[in-house]
Amino acid sequence: MRLALLGDFHYSSMSYGTEEMKAARVRVYEHMLKAFLEEEANFHVSIGDLTHEGTAQEFRSIFSILSRSERNFIHVLGNHDTYSIPKLEISALTGQDRFRSIDTPHAKLVFLDTTQEMNREDWGGELDGEQVGWLKDQLADSHKKQVLLFGHHPVFDTTARSTLDKLYVRPQDELKSILNSRPAGGIYFCGHNHMNSIVKQGTWHYVQTAACLDVPAYRVIEVREGEVAITHHPIEGASLADDIQSFCCDMPGFGPVAGALGEENDLILSIQLASAAQ
Repeated sequence: MRLALLGDFHYSSMSYGTEEMKAARVRVYEHMLKAFLEEEANFHVSIGDLTHEGTAQEFRSIFSILSRSERNFIHVLGNHDTYSIPKLEISALTGQDRFRSIDTPHAKLVFLDTTQEMNREDWGGELDGEQVGWLKDQLADSHKKQVLLFGHHPVFDTTARSTLDKLYVRPQDELKSILNSRPAGGIYFCGHNHMNSIVKQGTWHYVQTAACLDVPAYRVIEVREGEVAITHHPIEGASLADDIQSFCCDMPGFGPVAGALGEENDLILSIQLASAAQ
């Protein structure tokens, strides 16, 4: 099984700015999305903040593009996605549930909603009570399968910057405790903090992916019998960097992160799988 994973995309309708900035925005988003969707995979996953303002217009625009690709696209909610309209309306626009799981022959894929609803003042993560019980059941029911868990916000004190205010799931120890209840562990994928980072703690690996405007790239996750391999795929383009710089610093609520690319060990990972307990 093969998955393509897109970091925080921050697709913006950008009603402000000069005509040159707006034209650069179109070129950047179309180029990056085309590269991502051309990657062959069973699932194409956005790890959240697919949109920048979370408006109905932004969702309609980007899902119009996605629908033409005929890819199996999965949208994980990010805090920017939930700024402008209720989650029920987002689900109606995207046709996707806010959290769900998918069983495949070798892996269980679990997609969380770690966002608050229409709260621009607090971009930190939370896991509602309904999901807490549901997640425990999903992990208990995973048996010998590899668990790949996707949530926008990092688990506290794991990947880069995840101890900083509003940059992790609260309460700070709850999610990690739930994950550690599964002896066989798994892999938790996140975004939000705009920096590539891979950390192993106990039986869990934590894989954080940078924002696309900081690091134009996506990850590929390959699940084979006995192994999970994660690779980093830069998106190339002659004028891509210049186009990004021409508008990204003028997007309210977006600021470039220094060192977002990370080190080599934040880009690739190979895990040899051991059998999980029943």
